[in-house]
Amino acid sequence: MDDEDQSRLLDLYDANPAGVEQFRSLLRRLIKHLSLTPDEQEIMDWDTNGRNPADLNRIAQKAWDFAEVGNAASRRRLFAGFVTNSDITDGYGAAYLIDYALGAGIPAATIHDAMTSLTDQSNQS
Repeated sequence: MDDEDQSRLLDLYDANPAGVEQFRSLLRRLIKHLSLTPDEQEIMDWDTNGRNPADLNRIAQKAWDFAEVGNAASRRRLFAGFVTNSDITDGYGAAYLIDYALGAGIPAATIHDAMTSLTDQSNQS
């Protein structure tokens, strides 16, 4: 993703931060472009089945307990953030999301499209 596109996205998220459910919706869009590991699939199944609060601590601990570095760590952080984020995602959070998604191997165009479609939807609300 070039600097101009990234700067434009960050400005969009600073002007109109994404709520928690919007953030999760965005990550669902991005994650569907990945081949999931068994641990990642468990997280997505937990999400799909209603995010049972009784499993939150176990799933969160599992998501954040990793030793990977580089691109593998970026991928793990995407899922850990997906599980535990409970705040709005402004430009600062969007910058991290872009970095993690790129590091996870999600194409820049896919990230851009997902992030702009989310902000477009929230502007229509």
